[in-house]
This record gives sequence, structure tokens and C-alpha cells, in this order.
Amino acid sequence: MRAQLSAAPYFGGNEMITRNVVGGAIATLVGLIYIYFAMQIRVSALSDSFGPRGLPIVYGILISGLGVLLVLQSIFELARKSQEERKSFLEEEWKGTGFRMARAAGLLAIAVLFLLVVNYLGYAVSIALVIAAVSIYMGAAPSIRLFLIAVGGATLMWLIFVWLLGVRMPTGIFASLGF
Repeated sequence: MRAQLSAAPYFGGNEMITRNVVGGAIATLVGLIYIYFAMQIRVSALSDSFGPRGLPIVYGILISGLGVLLVLQSIFELARKSQEERKSFLEEEWKGTGFRMARAAGLLAIAVLFLLVVNYLGYAVSIALVIAAVSIYMGAAPSIRLFLIAVGGATLMWLIFVWLLGVRMPTGIFASLGF
């Protein structure tokens, strides 16, 4: 038996709160914040008609729009389910969320540590440590192979950003070597 598409039974409690609704709401908020800060970018008299804030505003609109679409899609998907199907779906939907959030927090901690040490250790050493740390965090065993992957990945990233694209990266402990 299919549920009616009236809004009353769906918005009274948390029957419609899925991970996609939460993710879509967060994406919408991030997009709106992005638009706000993009609007703060100064426009020079020398800029073209699109301007320096044109592309960031478009990105913000796209992020917000996709967030709204994700929320709406999730709500309509749940509205088509019967009460029993919805209850079963929501029970499965949120299982293990605490563990997933803890894992995401661990990755965020690695990223924050990278930001804290990159100016002291330099980009190359810091990115090698990040590659190794994330690999170990995700289950890889510490080994010579992992060490070589971290050093090779850091070298490749350094070559792409510094040599190919000309982006200045923090040199940290290598500043005295002229890098």
C-alpha cells in the first residue's frame, strides 16, 4: 500500500531526516556562505564583464542548487514509501553513523595537523606525512612500499605545483637549501 503524498504525516517528527537531507542542507548552507564571501571580492576597474567574483558566485549557486535538489529528491523518495518501508529504511540509514563520523573526524584531524606543520616542515615533507598518515589511518600497514608511495606522491605533487604550475609552496626546513 502506498502512502499519501500529503505533507502532514511527514514533517511532524524526524521521519524525513535522512543522511541525504542532512547532507543536502549542509551543502545548501555551504553554497550560500560561499556566495556571501564571493560577493565580498573586490571588483577592479580593469576586470572583465564577468569579474573576479563571477565564477565563485556560480560555484556557490551550483552547490546550493544541488543541495536543494538532494533534499527534495530524498523527501520525495521517502514520501513514496509506506510507513513500514520508511521506518525500516530510516533504521538502516542511520546505523553506524557515529563510527562514520568518528572516522571523518580522524581525517579532519590529519588535515588540521597538516595545516599546522606545513610552514615548519615544508610542503614536500608535510604532504608525504599526510599520504602516509591517511594510508595508515585507512588500514594500510606501515612498510617500505608505503614509504616509497608517500615520498613518490609528495615528489609528484611538488613537481606539479612548484615546477609545472609555478605555485610557491612553504619550504620549511628546506629553505636554507634554496628550494
